[in-house]
Amino acid sequence: MVRGAVIVCGAALVSAAAIGGGLVLAGGDPDVPGADDVHTTAPDCAAVPASVVDEALPDAVPETIESGPQPGGDTALCAWTSLGTAEDPGVLRVEFSALFTDTSGEVPVAGTEHAERALTALVPRTSDGVRLPSDVEGHVWTDGAQGTADLAFYTDNLLVRVAYSGVSGDGPADREDARELTVRVAEQLVEVL
Repeated sequence: MVRGAVIVCGAALVSAAAIGGGLVLAGGDPDVPGADDVHTTAPDCAAVPASVVDEALPDAVPETIESGPQPGGDTALCAWTSLGTAEDPGVLRVEFSALFTDTSGEVPVAGTEHAERALTALVPRTSDGVRLPSDVEGHVWTDGAQGTADLAFYTDNLLVRVAYSGVSGDGPADREDARELTVRVAEQLVEVL
């Protein structure tokens, strides 16, 4: 149980540190969205319905809410944990990145293309494609620690990453269960975005 809790907490902390570091490195004046960018800011954590969190992680409480500019866009990181409140605790993390049209080069790169490129860079080769509602293509992978799964997709110029890490009994959650949970959360997010 302790090992699983350490895995869950570690995943959440590393993620929060990475986002926080990205926000600091962005520095200077934030980039601004282009005229064709559908998402002019990253959605806030309220965009993730409480019912989605409750279904995925009963008894979870908000742990991390961060948002701000990033190079080329705007980001928000939301994390919920059920450590200390559930028999089989876990961490659910949702990251939104609104990626803006890049006009710094000779040829502008549209926000949608920016999001597509970011998705390609993020997703490992071992990921599996998954069809989400509205014909959105997602990619899910379980390459990290056992009991974890990640899923990423983009819609318009918004890149979304869902991650779950959990414990079941005395060890990590089953990989397939973690995978299914991230897919269910992503399906519901596509419906509300």
